[in-house]
Amino acid sequence: MLEAFDGVLTAMAYAAAGLAVFAVVWAGFVLMAEGGDPRNAGRARNAVAGALLGLAVVLSAKAIAVVLRSGIVPIP
Repeated sequence: MLEAFDGVLTAMAYAAAGLAVFAVVWAGFVLMAEGGDPRNAGRARNAVAGALLGLAVVLSAKAIAVVLRSGIVPIP
């Protein structure tokens, strides 16, 4: 059961990394399309922040699973 859970988390980490790269590239296109206007740059900034936050959440879930599985923190 733990191997399946670890496999799912690994797949989610790969998917999140790919989506984060896509979101950052998309934010670059949005920033270029808006002409560098500081008022409208908020959409691109929010896209990058959201992508990095989502990636951090998925990677932290994977890290917590690794810590629990390695036995550092005992599972009750």
